[in-house]
Amino acid sequence: MGNYLVFFGKSQDFTSLYYDRNGWVADFNLIIRDFSLLESKIFTVDSITNKEILARYFFTAQGKNYCLVKLYSFAQALNGARIDGSIYGVGLFGEDAIHFSEENLNLLRTAKDNFAKLSLNGVKFNKSNFKSDSDRIWEEVTRGSNGNLLDKISTFELKDKSSGGEIAMFANNLFEDAIKLTTRVSNQDRVYFSEDINHLKRTQQKWGKDRFPIYWEQNGQFVPYKEPSKSEAPLIPARDNSSKPAGGDLNEIFKLRSALNDVQYTNQGLEENLKKLNKKQKRASFLVYALSGLVLLLLMLLFFFDKIFPKQELPIQEKISAENPINQILVDSASRMEMVDFLENIAFIYSLDNDEGIEVDTTELIEKYQEITVFSSQFNFDIKNVRDKFLEQKKKIGAQVSADKDTTNANSAAENN
Repeated sequence: MGNYLVFFGKSQDFTSLYYDRNGWVADFNLIIRDFSLLESKIFTVDSITNKEILARYFFTAQGKNYCLVKLYSFAQALNGARIDGSIYGVGLFGEDAIHFSEENLNLLRTAKDNFAKLSLNGVKFNKSNFKSDSDRIWEEVTRGSNGNLLDKISTFELKDKSSGGEIAMFANNLFEDAIKLTTRVSNQDRVYFSEDINHLKRTQQKWGKDRFPIYWEQNGQFVPYKEPSKSEAPLIPARDNSSKPAGGDLNEIFKLRSALNDVQYTNQGLEENLKKLNKKQKRASFLVYALSGLVLLLLMLLFFFDKIFPKQELPIQEKISAENPINQILVDSASRMEMVDFLENIAFIYSLDNDEGIEVDTTELIEKYQEITVFSSQFNFDIKNVRDKFLEQKKKIGAQVSADKDTTNANSAAENN
């Protein structure tokens, strides 16, 4: 099965996230159905001033023995002001008994401190879903320079059933006392360590000495707790009530502190919104300056356009060559007469189609076409159709002359006979 790292807390509703050496366990019900020991029922948070609690449970679920070590303290939900039961913490979980060793406790300390750094603002959750934060912490725990720390958790054999019952230990130093007593409390079903004697006493008053016995160190021995005599008072600093307000209701103080935390959290949110607005304002200002500069550049370019890009004057020869040739013909009398001859010659070539009785030799036809060619070359006229008609008429005249010659020769032969 291996060991598990657990993150839990009442960010909105009570939430718990489990990780093994390979990553997040999406459905922990497949391992233990309806696991509920993370949310403490006996020694739980009842005040904003509660100190940290270190606890270890030995228990049986679905026919198997398990061990849970957890470190937890007060934290309020994202949207809420409840104090009782408002907790957050981390835990180690497995089928073997987990030692109160320095390495194991340092792992819990590092994970819980980073959990608070990422998911809390003061003593209040800053998000309802802290999975992204626990993912980051798991990455550091399993993939750091020291290897996968979940594989290095120190354990010992877990007995089928412990018989020592449930005890609470009033500690001068939470971790040091837990390490010192790891062997002595190894047979306890449940053990709690706390440096907060008032919290321990309130819990004992609620559940009774038999259900929740408190032990403390006296002369190097851990013995059942009793109220110290005046000579032993320095061991437990007396509570200073001189500043206690009229009415003496500490719950009112806790409520006021909780309200103050809410106001501080709201103020922090407003500060973050202000930072975002300032960033947007800077971007908008930059955009305005950029557009203003672009408009100024375009105006300057428009004003100096003629100087930067001067117009190119076309040569006179190009202007003359681009003029319409008909205009040149109309303004020159000699050209007009040549144009008349040009059109008459074209009409002559096309008239041969209609006047079949006209006798024309190829010499006259060729002269007319040569005059057309000279004039068209002078003014760049396209005479492709005229050239085709000329060749057609020339071929027709040649065929007619050849036929007439054959007829004449036949007649002459007949007369001679």
